[in-house]
Amino acid sequence: MNTIRLITIFFPFVASLCLSAKAPNFILIYADDLGYADTSVQMMDAEPSTQNAFIQTPGIERLAQIGARFTAAYAPSPTCTASRISIQHGQSTAKIQYRNVFDVLSQVQRPDGYEAEITMAEMLKESGKNYITAHFGKGCSAMGRFDEAGYDLTDENPGEPGGNGNGHGSYWDPIKDKTPFPPDNPKRMHSLRKDAAGFLKKHAGKQPFFMMVSHYAPHIPFVCTREAFERTKKRWIAAEYDTKGLEELNDDPVNNPKGEANKKITYAAMVEEMDLTLVDVLDALEQTGELENTYIIFTSDNGGGHSEKRKIDGEIRRFNGPLQEGKRSIYEGGIRVPTVISGPGIKAGSQCDVPIVQWDFLPTFHDLSGSEAPMPPNTDGGSLRQVFKKGNKGKVKRVAPGIIHHYTCHYHPPISSIIMGDYKLMRHLNSNEFKLFNLKSDYREEKNLASAMPEKIKEMDQACRKYVKKVDGGTAEQVRQAHHKLMDHFSQQSVYFYRKRLAVLKEQSLPDFEDRKAKMLKQLNDDLFKNIVNKEKTNVHRTLYSWREGPEKKEAEKNARIKFVEFID
Repeated sequence: MNTIRLITIFFPFVASLCLSAKAPNFILIYADDLGYADTSVQMMDAEPSTQNAFIQTPGIERLAQIGARFTAAYAPSPTCTASRISIQHGQSTAKIQYRNVFDVLSQVQRPDGYEAEITMAEMLKESGKNYITAHFGKGCSAMGRFDEAGYDLTDENPGEPGGNGNGHGSYWDPIKDKTPFPPDNPKRMHSLRKDAAGFLKKHAGKQPFFMMVSHYAPHIPFVCTREAFERTKKRWIAAEYDTKGLEELNDDPVNNPKGEANKKITYAAMVEEMDLTLVDVLDALEQTGELENTYIIFTSDNGGGHSEKRKIDGEIRRFNGPLQEGKRSIYEGGIRVPTVISGPGIKAGSQCDVPIVQWDFLPTFHDLSGSEAPMPPNTDGGSLRQVFKKGNKGKVKRVAPGIIHHYTCHYHPPISSIIMGDYKLMRHLNSNEFKLFNLKSDYREEKNLASAMPEKIKEMDQACRKYVKKVDGGTAEQVRQAHHKLMDHFSQQSVYFYRKRLAVLKEQSLPDFEDRKAKMLKQLNDDLFKNIVNKEKTNVHRTLYSWREGPEKKEAEKNARIKFVEFID
């Protein structure tokens, strides 16, 4: 064989080996409170109601065209903080011991925080593949700063102790100065898309990367630019939707408007502005030639907060498309989230019905990156490699016995749930009542199979309880006791600072001392009463057997007034 022919054969072979050995990139775009049917992508082929008839999301549509829609994708929790800490560490909320927003038991179980746990970014940094990592947008209050959690680049303000925090997207610096975002950048939607595209244009193709873009939208308050509102309003009127409450607005940006039509238009405009991030990300990947080597995940931190309300059996219930309930609920509408994923080996335009959960992402990245380091020890999820390659024929092998949602919340119905195969079991932690559904045939959760399948309940309940006990996932009563102790601590602090300020006031010998003291005393008693009310809410919660709503505030206030004794000084 002559030398020229050898070179002709050999070099394409080497080039193909280099290409196949190249570590893939990962992009995770995380919406906040986006409902299952809040995009223009029909998540289920056989279910038209999983597509929004009005909201237009061309970026997500484009991603679905080159990737797969995952119809049974789950957030770790029905509320944001727990999901955000879970996804970072590849652990269920029970194992990571943060189960809901303001998880009071977490402070007892994890007094030193989460620095010892390994994040997705830290895992990839240790992979030996030279990853650069970036995080833009909403953080996680329980974790602190993301530039101290493995992310090389963030948009966090220097000196801001909690980083970007866990707020609703109103301020650049949510803890220190509370500087509001400018009118042309509500909820940072436009700076986030620019930061994301800028990062890709600078780094894509030069080294493997992981970028997470964590939106504040479409969480309340509903905010959009004036331009987007007017554009969406014209479409709303042209489509002949209900114009009740469609009043003239002069706000810029449009922020939490009154009137039902105005709210719906603002919400749609906000989702559409958020979607522009995907448009810019896909454009940047195409320009840099890295689209085919990049896994892109679009999903939401929990079910929709902006739910449709319907009257069923005499009560008002929430729905996200065909799914019952929404944010804060363990029904499907609160935990099943819109998820579209593209990347190497994923069939374009496909639908995958294999149940996945966001704590699968860390082990998936570990597997697909070809990491040379061992898997982080506490991981619960499993790699989605088979599912990406084989679709519905793929399987996920997890450490946990199923997809578990252990929601011990002290202000919503406390429910522990496990999904195994086609079935989902929910156990009310106060009443010990069960609900069992076959999600494959009944994702609407209309037919409770509990009485007909006692053996299935026993099997799934034992698996769930055993897991929760093993990882010290906590009980609803432990949460209530922790909440009581925290309220008592707040009251003690209030009294301490009252006395400290009063001592300073006495030294000043001001003529209106008594008036000032009276105001301070009133504020103290208001704070103490509020803490008593919060304790009474958890007492009411103990006997809450509803599956849908939390305790009534009026009952808690009534009980608190009976027990409250004013502080007299």
